Amino acid sequence: MTVSELIATWTEKEREQFADLIVECLRREKTLILIRENIGKNEKELGKSLNHLISRLAHLAQGAAVCNAYLQDIYLKVAKPKGSA
Repeated sequence: MTVSELIATWTEKEREQFADLIVECLRREKTLILIRENIGKNEKELGKSLNHLISRLAHLAQGAAVCNAYLQDIYLKVAKPKGSA
């Protein structure tokens, strides 16, 4: 329920009596709405960043596997006969 919906159920006397409180509640409600919107935007941006990070990590893992295979090949070519390096 929004502040406006709640106030709509009050009498005119209640609205006059709590005018300062109403103004403060409306201000806070507006702030909360802006915060909610910012959270939504930030969640989307975080999702994009995480997807980008995961993609880059997968690429890095593939590169590391290629380097590992290359280094093993070099080691086997350089290693002394009978398995002693």
